[in-house]
Amino acid sequence: MPKYQIYFDTVSGETKYNVDIDEGETLNMVLEEILFDLRERGDVLKGDGEPEVIWNSSVLDFGRALPEQGVRPNDVLRVSTVATNG
Repeated sequence: MPKYQIYFDTVSGETKYNVDIDEGETLNMVLEEILFDLRERGDVLKGDGEPEVIWNSSVLDFGRALPEQGVRPNDVLRVSTVATNG
């Protein structure tokens, strides 16, 4: 199973998380579990918006597998929140 490095912009600063994501899994399938694990460790995302995953200056599609979007194992992903106008 491919391993990815994901950096989260949390209230306490940048948090690195190594995760195995199957080639057929989408971000929709795994991100909620990762965020739950981070909350259990006391880390929460900074901001009040929806999470956004960035790779190579591109916003990734949560509904498509990472390899479909050109992301390779060991690539670095960044997760932050996007403020929504409300």
